[in-house]
Amino acid sequence: MNKRKKNTLLVLIYSVMFLMCLGIVAVVDRLNLPIHNENQPPGDTIMEPSKEPVKESEPEPSKESVMVPTTGAEKIESSQETKIQAPAVIAEEVKEYKPPSIVIASDVHYYSPELTDYGKAFWTMAKGDDGKVVHYIPELMDSFTREMEGLSPSVVVLSGDLTLNGEKKGHEALAKKLDLLEEKGVKVLVIPGNHDINNYNSASYMGKDREPSEIVTPDDFYRIYSRFGYDQGISRDEASFSYVYELDEYNWLLMLDSAQYVPENKVGGRIREETLIWMKTQLEEAKERSVNVITIGHHNLLKESIRYPMDCTLENSEEVIELLESYRVPLYISGHLHLQRTKPHKPRPGVMEEGYHINEVVADSLAISPFQYGLLTWTKDNGISYTTKELDVAKWAKDCSITDDNLLKFQEYGADFLNEVVSSQVYDQLKNLPEEQRNKMAGLYSDINRAYCAGIPVDAGWVRSEEAYRLWQRNLPDSKLFAEINEMIRDTGSDFNTWESVLEYGRRNDGIGNDISPQS
Repeated sequence: MNKRKKNTLLVLIYSVMFLMCLGIVAVVDRLNLPIHNENQPPGDTIMEPSKEPVKESEPEPSKESVMVPTTGAEKIESSQETKIQAPAVIAEEVKEYKPPSIVIASDVHYYSPELTDYGKAFWTMAKGDDGKVVHYIPELMDSFTREMEGLSPSVVVLSGDLTLNGEKKGHEALAKKLDLLEEKGVKVLVIPGNHDINNYNSASYMGKDREPSEIVTPDDFYRIYSRFGYDQGISRDEASFSYVYELDEYNWLLMLDSAQYVPENKVGGRIREETLIWMKTQLEEAKERSVNVITIGHHNLLKESIRYPMDCTLENSEEVIELLESYRVPLYISGHLHLQRTKPHKPRPGVMEEGYHINEVVADSLAISPFQYGLLTWTKDNGISYTTKELDVAKWAKDCSITDDNLLKFQEYGADFLNEVVSSQVYDQLKNLPEEQRNKMAGLYSDINRAYCAGIPVDAGWVRSEEAYRLWQRNLPDSKLFAEINEMIRDTGSDFNTWESVLEYGRRNDGIGNDISPQS
């Protein structure tokens, strides 16, 4: 091969090699470009997800360490350098403490529509009662469950007298409504009242006839309500339907069965001796764990009413008070009385008043005007307060497109119904007086009674200045009814719809957000 041909061949070889290098560079650059989606609008790119998850807690890269497309070993080396320069920081997530809140609804007295045709026998019963809107209780409970769904408390407590007179169909129908509430994420707890178990006053009302209806035994009660506290409690008393429910790590509810129903129900209440022993064990454990205990029963702990001195306070209340106070239990919540009350314990005369004393809140009946329930709320600095709230049945009726005018104006209807029932009963007892005087005297009694039930103050001076009061003084000064008027006046000098205190244990802060609770 001559020299010229040899040079030509070398040029050709070098040219081919140069073109191959250019091709390799182009391919490598192409591999480092972002992947373009043909369906993506022009100007936008979709970055291929990294195979390694990125931790949210890793800091944003600085401008100096921003990664740029590189090739091969350079890319790996750059990634390693970045990890060395900016290690991932995983901050421990601290959940903010959310204090609990509970709703207390007492003395619902649910009555199933299956048991009546709302005829003469039913209305004879209803108008001889104390003003419960028995004929609207299913609607009232539908309104209540809807309102609880919106309020979303930690738990809803029904503190006894779940049914009118222990009718089995009433218990089963109420449990179905409570099931619907739990399906919405609201926990429900129950305890029995004196009306609920082995109550042989259980009845149906059809036409002119009142007939016995099937009762609920203790076994029936557990079967119907086991999912509403009993199977979820952290401890259960073997001698009664009492249990402990844990609200959170700082607070327990001690749910007490105060009803007497063996062999049949009694009006009065008592805590069994075996239950007192069980209570002491639970309170001792709570003390060791620095847990606050709120106690809820059906019957009253203290003598709350001048007018109703019998069958409302626990038969062994002094023994129960001594036990609860020895463990510095702050609050006992009850029902039964159908009155709204708050009261601190004051020892009987002759007993030293110094020392720790428990408070009691009595929740009004949800079935009687003003249809209110209680709200017990904790604050972040471990305060605790109780207030009442009227159930807004009218809003529920409007939202559900109900056309019944009574439900659309339920607060007014309920007040009028209570006044009508009570004043009619009083009117019938005022014999041999002119009708006008009977109406005025009965009206005054019913007005004071409604305020008495609602726990709102009554101006005694105003009452005594009324013509109707002077008619009572002149016509029936020594009557039982006039004595009841004066008892109610003396008992309604304050508003009983609020209560507050500070708990022994729990989370506290120093005012600037630092946790200084005993457990911290």
